Amino acid sequence: MGTRNFKNLLYISIVILSFSCVGGKYTYEFDTGKNLDFGNGKWILNDVRSNSKLRNHKRLYEETYEEFKKILGDSLITLGSLRNIALIEPEIKFEPSQSELKKLYENSNCDFLINLKGQIVSNSASNLYTNNQASNYNTSNRSSVSIKIYDLKNGVIISSSNANGIDTERHSDFKKDGALNWTTSAEPMMIRAAEGLIIKYKKYRIDK
Repeated sequence: MGTRNFKNLLYISIVILSFSCVGGKYTYEFDTGKNLDFGNGKWILNDVRSNSKLRNHKRLYEETYEEFKKILGDSLITLGSLRNIALIEPEIKFEPSQSELKKLYENSNCDFLINLKGQIVSNSASNLYTNNQASNYNTSNRSSVSIKIYDLKNGVIISSSNANGIDTERHSDFKKDGALNWTTSAEPMMIRAAEGLIIKYKKYRIDK
């Protein structure tokens, strides 16, 4: 195998591997409702919101459903299945009013609403780079996720939480070694942040 072909194969292998590994640093914060009792009631999972591409938006919903399903089991109800048995508004807001929540309670016969929103904050860092591409600059890929959970009967929020993911590309004149580096793009970080935040709910849940 020639040197050029070997380098091309190595590059492709690195790219494939990187898609299976999501890097970045993540922070999680609960404004309220860190410890919830998931053992009672029926929980509606609303359609997720995001500014990502359709493929990543779909994956965000799938990951959100799978992780909450691990916590709630058969108590988790999707909007699609709910609309087959109840008259529900075409869209449920991310921050519905108290009257809207109580109306959803009456129409759905469910107890809680789970809302999740993902946001691509910035995606300017290149995926694959070397330290000698440029000098003295930093650029980052950033994503954020917000979850709000509501008590429908009382029309109040019972939990609000956030997750943030960041991966920074750093270049410096003092480090021109030509090393190959990988920066995670914002889309997979958004999905990983959502997954991590829901896992926190599972970790801090109240068991009665």
